Amino acid sequence: MSVSHPRLVAIALSAVTAMSMVPVLIKYTQANIETIGTARLLISLVILSPLLLFRKGFSGLRRRDWLWLVFAGLCFGIHWWTYFYAIKVAGAATGAIAMSTFGIHLLLLNWLIHRQTLKPVDMLLVAVCAFGCYLVIPAPSLNDRTTLGFLVGVFSAMLYGAMPLIHRRMIHLSTLVRTWGQFAFAGLFFLLLWPETNWQLAAPDWWSLLVLGTVCTLFAHGLWVKASSELPGLLTGSIHYLYPPMTMVQSWLFLNERITGGMIAGALMIISANLVLIASPWWRLQRRRAGS
Repeated sequence: MSVSHPRLVAIALSAVTAMSMVPVLIKYTQANIETIGTARLLISLVILSPLLLFRKGFSGLRRRDWLWLVFAGLCFGIHWWTYFYAIKVAGAATGAIAMSTFGIHLLLLNWLIHRQTLKPVDMLLVAVCAFGCYLVIPAPSLNDRTTLGFLVGVFSAMLYGAMPLIHRRMIHLSTLVRTWGQFAFAGLFFLLLWPETNWQLAAPDWWSLLVLGTVCTLFAHGLWVKASSELPGLLTGSIHYLYPPMTMVQSWLFLNERITGGMIAGALMIISANLVLIASPWWRLQRRRAGS
């Protein structure tokens, strides 16, 4: 193992810790979801746009590249709106648990779009994840706001799971260009919602928006790109799934949210299914090496 691994692991943990603050701050602030999304994107674009112009990042972009950037931004914008809605309605912990289903969504999207074969173990993991979701919800009825919020969060996780597939279509573009495009065109989506924004906020709400836009977006994203591009995928995937437990602890400590046994058991099942999914290729590789 490289001597740089401990430093990279620390960077990854710092990134995930910053990410885990997002649901807590969104639930805490009195700002509505349109205001939160607009503020986060504006802060990010104010910092990223001059950097991109300085590096002449727009040169050489083709029409096809712009179309994929628009698609990525719109998908990301809807993902943010639905995720924020889930957090506001169902709570920070429940929203974070719903988001942890994204790995299973990525598996199913690869099956639907790229016709990748689903193995029996994959189907078992989907079932485990689905049962975990059932344990999290308080009642199997859309009349229950927590259930509704959780299901919207699961839909948001599906959109988040689609993001790697979209970025794969423009992998030839730099990370900076793709990140800018994702934020810029998500900004256009939130611009349509501008009439719903409310900027009459108290000082704590402004501080929450500032932290969300800097620490939890630019800082966390930059650190995560650094760590995930240099650490083994199995390790970064495992670290990423610390996000929901961290959020659950923070929501209990700072928001006084009630964490039920069903939420804990459901989160464990969902996260375990996703971790097994991440580890499966590594296990298959080890078996092939052992048999050769």
